[in-house]
Amino acid sequence: MMSASRRWMLPLWCAVILLALGTATAGTPRPKKSMPLAARLDRILTAPQQQSLKLGARVIELPSGRVLYDRHGQRPMIPASNMKLVVMAAAIQQLGRDFKFQTVLTVRDLDLVVIGGGDPTIGDERLAAARGRPITALFHQWAQALKTAGVRQIPGNVLIDDSIFDRHFTHPQWPADQYQSWYEAPIGGLNFDANCIQAVVAPTQPKRPAKVWLVPGNTFLKIKNNTVTGKKQTVVVARPRHSDQLVLTGTVARKAPLQPVTVRDPGLYFGSVLKTVLATDGIAVGGKVLRQKVRFNDGRIPADCHIVAVHRTPLADPLARCGKDSLGMMAEGLFKTLGAQRSGQGTWESGRSAIHAFLRTAGIPANQVTIADGSGLSRYGRLSAAAATQVLAHVFRAPPEDFQLFRNSLATAGTDGTLKKRLRGRDTVGRIFGKTGTINGVRTLAGYIHTHSDR
Repeated sequence: MMSASRRWMLPLWCAVILLALGTATAGTPRPKKSMPLAARLDRILTAPQQQSLKLGARVIELPSGRVLYDRHGQRPMIPASNMKLVVMAAAIQQLGRDFKFQTVLTVRDLDLVVIGGGDPTIGDERLAAARGRPITALFHQWAQALKTAGVRQIPGNVLIDDSIFDRHFTHPQWPADQYQSWYEAPIGGLNFDANCIQAVVAPTQPKRPAKVWLVPGNTFLKIKNNTVTGKKQTVVVARPRHSDQLVLTGTVARKAPLQPVTVRDPGLYFGSVLKTVLATDGIAVGGKVLRQKVRFNDGRIPADCHIVAVHRTPLADPLARCGKDSLGMMAEGLFKTLGAQRSGQGTWESGRSAIHAFLRTAGIPANQVTIADGSGLSRYGRLSAAAATQVLAHVFRAPPEDFQLFRNSLATAGTDGTLKKRLRGRDTVGRIFGKTGTINGVRTLAGYIHTHSDR
């Protein structure tokens, strides 16, 4: 039986236009609160100015599952980032709430070997800031661990083993012209700082090239500096597709960080930043950063790899960045981790297989969901409002600890994440826990509502 403290959650999901509930457009009729819920929602969602929009909406009560409102609820629609809800729910159920990502630092002969576990959070700027640490804190810890183990230099190479995932770092259905934007960051078996790099510029002498450096420092990405010091700040940065070079153009008038840019190869980027940090901490690396599969197919580490340190990340960290902040590469990391747990290697195909297995467990009809990726950036994914509420209800009925982890990973209206500046009315702040979704032409919102009648 549900405890009394869990009777107040009400899932709600709506594609394309639920935003009208929070900020009605000019001329939208304002229904009287005394009207029944279904009538109030119909009056808003069927207003004349909404007629050109395709809508899917469903509201159910928990724990009963009684449908309070449905308009085209069975219609599969582009979910945008609401697809992350499915991935998050599947991760909690299939990986387990106590799951931890593991990244292993070892020494083998003359080489330093890093064996990745798919952790998408290493070096994450927001998580690091919340804990008062630099993004390179782990690498500094590793440098100290090496010194403690008596290692003062690495005569050989830094070998990165990111084979837990395949090397298709970006999805083929993502927008081809947005590859360098942070929300289209790649995903690999080893990742650092959301797989983005930031250039910082500062003026020098008039008409002379500006000073440029990278954060974090590394030798993997090269800089082509076409800037000029001037009176206006017009500088922009770009990375040509399939290139590891950042091209900066325009004038620089003041010191400033530029827009983050995605990297091409997450694993080599990870290794290069590690090599740079080790050097600054007094551990020189004589060789290069190379990719090499070291672990066995069953996940075991060879006996000649001497473990120096093991970094573990709880599932809650990527869940929060995925749900509250809608960071796509976190969702893709969870997506491929599910695939790796199922078939030994994380791929788009094995991830989809794992998600479909979860949907079957939740009793969701296959014709109401199409899985393309984990982030919802692909326009080929589909999710009906009925399927979304069924996912939310399925998690609600899970063990209380699982539900708490899931709900705590969602944005809270008027408080944090992507809902911090939305739904800030007196009746909504702190009562709505949800996931937003936005891509071109699509608006989605899903989650739980704690009503004033304690439902």
